[in-house]
Amino acid sequence: MLSPALFGWLKTHDMCATRFSALQGSGFLRSGTPRSFLLLTGAILVLGGGIAPFSSGMAETQPHQAQHSKTPSHTPAQHASRPAAHAPEPVAPPGPAPAPSTPKPGTAQPDPTAQKPAKPEDQIAQLADQLAKATTPEQAHGLEAALETLRAADISPTTQLLLRRAEKDSANSKPDEAVEDMSDAIALQSDKAILWRSRAQMRLVAGDLNGAVQDLGAALQRDPRDVQSWALLATVEEHRKDGPAALKAWQKVMALNPMADRAHKRLDALHIKAYGQPT
Repeated sequence: MLSPALFGWLKTHDMCATRFSALQGSGFLRSGTPRSFLLLTGAILVLGGGIAPFSSGMAETQPHQAQHSKTPSHTPAQHASRPAAHAPEPVAPPGPAPAPSTPKPGTAQPDPTAQKPAKPEDQIAQLADQLAKATTPEQAHGLEAALETLRAADISPTTQLLLRRAEKDSANSKPDEAVEDMSDAIALQSDKAILWRSRAQMRLVAGDLNGAVQDLGAALQRDPRDVQSWALLATVEEHRKDGPAALKAWQKVMALNPMADRAHKRLDALHIKAYGQPT
């Protein structure tokens, strides 16, 4: 039995015999062309049939490569021109300090050397110093009026209402009711020395001399340079028949306001009551 390889070779041999029989009749084989040339030509034809698809495949891949070639490539210069992502941003140097604003002409500017308004307590102390050095009764009277205004400056409207009602009761010969009105006023503003002095006045009218002394003590504790409180205390002590206490209180008045008893008449009278007629 013939093998498949031998069978294929015989079939090919028969095909060659029939394929080239016509060529032999036409003189193609008689032309003296070597068989080796014919075999080479057939191989070229066979290979030529396989080259066309391969070459077409290459042609198809060329546009793809061209497209890739059109993609811009990053040159080293371009990479160098791009700032690094981790590089710190440059810090701008501090600018010059803003120039001070120029005030508009005609605008009032605060005076840095101007002093703040003094408190009422400080103003009272200044006026009291001036009163102790007063040289005329007129000057002393003006200073006393200014001091009285400052002492009553912080009284509330409700307290002022009670003060006016107490004065009305006192004028209508109702001293006890006036004392009650003043007690209500003191309960509202017990820090005001002028209120304690006013109630002492009402108690003097009502005949409560000891109560008046106590109220004057409270007033002078809060305002020891109040001339009117010292003068009222001298009067109360005189009513109590305490000559030395009245004289001492009046001497304090003379120290705070020398114009209060310029001729010393009141001072001499109290001295006689306290120590008798000088020999």
